[in-house]
Amino acid sequence: MVLNIVTFNIRCFGFDGNYFAKSRSESRLKYIKDFIALNYSDTDVFIFQEIMDLSILNLILPDGFKFYHYTHDYPRHMHVVLACKTEFDFIDVKIIPNTALDKTTSRPVIYGKLVENNISIAHIIGVHLKSGYEHADKRIEQCQTVSQFISELIHDYKSDQIGDPSNEPIRETKTLLKSLPIIMAGDFNSHYQVRTKKDQDDLSYFEKIFKNQLKLTKHNKSTYILPDAESQLDHFWVSRGDVKTLDVYDLTKYTPANALKNYYHDISDHLSVKIKIEI
Repeated sequence: MVLNIVTFNIRCFGFDGNYFAKSRSESRLKYIKDFIALNYSDTDVFIFQEIMDLSILNLILPDGFKFYHYTHDYPRHMHVVLACKTEFDFIDVKIIPNTALDKTTSRPVIYGKLVENNISIAHIIGVHLKSGYEHADKRIEQCQTVSQFISELIHDYKSDQIGDPSNEPIRETKTLLKSLPIIMAGDFNSHYQVRTKKDQDDLSYFEKIFKNQLKLTKHNKSTYILPDAESQLDHFWVSRGDVKTLDVYDLTKYTPANALKNYYHDISDHLSVKIKIEI
């Protein structure tokens, strides 16, 4: 089976892209809907971040898509949301415990099992880690919590004992190859060492944490674009499968002339990332 999956941080969706807006409004609906229809008509699954008004999310989704989310009491919370086309469903959707760092603005990591006709296809994990150069340790803590959850997913898979039980990393890796694929994506707020003042880049720490579980599908493009800075924040990680393509949206496709200004105003400050994975 081949899956097309997109991760997309839509800046402050429902608050007009404005972090300081006092009330809900959204003038970008047509632009975002047209953008998704033009570029992602073949998408099977979306993983969205910064969805602040869930009631209008369906207005930008392709026909037949449905979305899954957790509930939150804070009115300005930025939800992480899973969405899939009509022939698929997500089941067992839940928050991964202890991934939210506070009760208001911190985004929990969301999990769902993707199924088709009640047949399990993959574990999907949606992420929006703590932002800010100064919060590298918090992002590491969140990744460690997710890694523990993945370990539990792997060991929930009923299989014969493989390898030497005393060598847990080897046993876990081999068990993983027989279990459902795990696909994790989203905004990792992964910054470079020169900004965090840590010994290594964020991604280097993350790769060590997920070493025996997931592989980072690397790309060389910035995904967070501002007039005066660029960063690579948005990523996919997979447990297994043949990743055919990894596409960071080409900004020049939007409007070649003055592309950044128009995209930032009409869509987001993040570029979407897409993979085509054969599992």
